Amino acid sequence: MAPTDLDLQNIDAFASKLGEAVTLLKQEIAGINEGKLNIVSELYNQKASILKWLELKMPLVEPFINDDSVKARRIPDRLAELKEAVSENNALLSRMSTAAGTILKEIEKAQQRHSLSGLYGKSGRKVGGSDGRSRTLDKEL
Repeated sequence: MAPTDLDLQNIDAFASKLGEAVTLLKQEIAGINEGKLNIVSELYNQKASILKWLELKMPLVEPFINDDSVKARRIPDRLAELKEAVSENNALLSRMSTAAGTILKEIEKAQQRHSLSGLYGKSGRKVGGSDGRSRTLDKEL
């Protein structure tokens, strides 16, 4: 089945968006590597929009993936390039998420060490037991 003029327009638009997606992901990767972490939030909406567009248009291009018109526009190569950029971006964002989680845990541990954690009465003694042991219920009453 040969692509129609409308199919060729869809293929051209898809190829163009693939290029935009790769450029945007590489821009985000470069920003993260340079320590400009705010780039993640700045590019999020644009990145999500482009990737959603590609997801929705893929069924229009997929039937022609082995056609010469698709190969001439280097769509298989661009898809491989997009996959590589997405993998690299995902790895960076995962590491950032892990690092942020670790930092949060360390901050919480430091706050716990320096807090009074509990309620205290007028005398300055902890309400609910002064010996620091938890009270248990005698089940064999």
